[in-house]
Amino acid sequence: MNECKILLIDPFCKNPKYESPNAKLGYTSAILEKKGYETEILDFLINDIENIEEQEFLKLKRCFFEQIINVAKEYKFVYINCEYGLLKTCIDIAKMLPENIVIVGGTFTNYLYAAKQLDLSKLETINYISLGDPESDVINIVENKEKYIVEKYKDINLYNSGMINKLDEIPYPNWRKYDLSKYDGKLYLVASKSCSYNKCKFCDERLIWGNRFRIRNYESIIDEIKYDIENYKINQFFFWDASITAYPYLKELCERIIEEKIECKWTALIRADEITEEMAMLMKKAGCYSIEIGIESLNNEVLASMNKGEDVETIVKAIEILKKNDIIVEGSFLIGYYEDTKKNILNTIEESKKLNIDFYRWHNLELAAEYLLNNPNIIEAEWHEVDLNYPNQFLNEKIIGHIAGYFDMHIVSKMGDKKPKEYPNIKIGNLTLMEIHDLTRKAINETADLITEEGHNPYI
Repeated sequence: MNECKILLIDPFCKNPKYESPNAKLGYTSAILEKKGYETEILDFLINDIENIEEQEFLKLKRCFFEQIINVAKEYKFVYINCEYGLLKTCIDIAKMLPENIVIVGGTFTNYLYAAKQLDLSKLETINYISLGDPESDVINIVENKEKYIVEKYKDINLYNSGMINKLDEIPYPNWRKYDLSKYDGKLYLVASKSCSYNKCKFCDERLIWGNRFRIRNYESIIDEIKYDIENYKINQFFFWDASITAYPYLKELCERIIEEKIECKWTALIRADEITEEMAMLMKKAGCYSIEIGIESLNNEVLASMNKGEDVETIVKAIEILKKNDIIVEGSFLIGYYEDTKKNILNTIEESKKLNIDFYRWHNLELAAEYLLNNPNIIEAEWHEVDLNYPNQFLNEKIIGHIAGYFDMHIVSKMGDKKPKEYPNIKIGNLTLMEIHDLTRKAINETADLITEEGHNPYI
């Protein structure tokens, strides 16, 4: 076992043709190797996962776990990325690695910690729970900086060395650790971290990137784009920002791409109130071909209750600007917000059909961490037991008995036409959980024929 080697694991089962490689692990690997440590990344890829039988999946899962056990023998530290519904997988992996120092971190553990739902008594096979940037936490754990331990429970350490503020000091993601030929042909870019607005009541963006809005130098982004094109032969990118139009040097970035005649294509997310005619035109010339816009609802009262900071008129205007500049528009909606009603949601579904958008994303309600914190008894969930690390076609069965599984924001779209045979008898705001799912399913079905373009990874 080599103390200068760190194994990084993305345990989520996925079809790589719809995915880009995990950027968090790419950045973490890059920082560790810059400091002289050796790293390896393992990811759980299954081609044609949508058509696999459950027994075949379980066989592949066992093989993946066996691979982890064998590879981990050469490493002292193991970091496991934990997204919504993956904590059980992380616990299972940690149980297999008693000789390693196991670190678990990611959006889901941050979410549970913020909501005071993280039961440390169920996590005793894990040595560290990372609550800061993994790029920062992992290197500090490896270098035994105990001052960042914020809480202890037996042998478990909750660790938070904070967020990295100087983004230009972070090396480019170490994409060489992935077999890029297996993925969808796009790489992530980051121009900023956190959300400049950061007030929407339904959103947990701050748990991913922190509260402070941080930006990169646009020249560094240009250099990274050119580096990726030259070294990986990839020129398609996804800006992993809360809103690319919040980046204060977007104009300069686009102008430089145009001036240097860099041949690239990219997609990103935006807020409706930040786009202008001039900016859309510039973005298009600089290679922007698709934008996801957060719509959520087409009712002004609901938008106000969400503290969205936008109205329907602003959203419609933004879509018109993007379409006028021949940019594909992906509309993102939220079904089941606490103060929304069935009548308003049905109206949003009908009004959405009149929008000139190319791809619809209908998300069912995911309970925000702050909402859970303020309503601790709203659901009784064994968060460490919910297991969403299955192909989508099995999720309608796997969430039964695990109420937290019903609140993954993508669960309805992942299940498709399949419905769970049982629904917990619970009401969130004005709607029952079953009503929230049924309305989400209705929205998906009624707008399916209106989709004219394929969106980016549907479960981001």
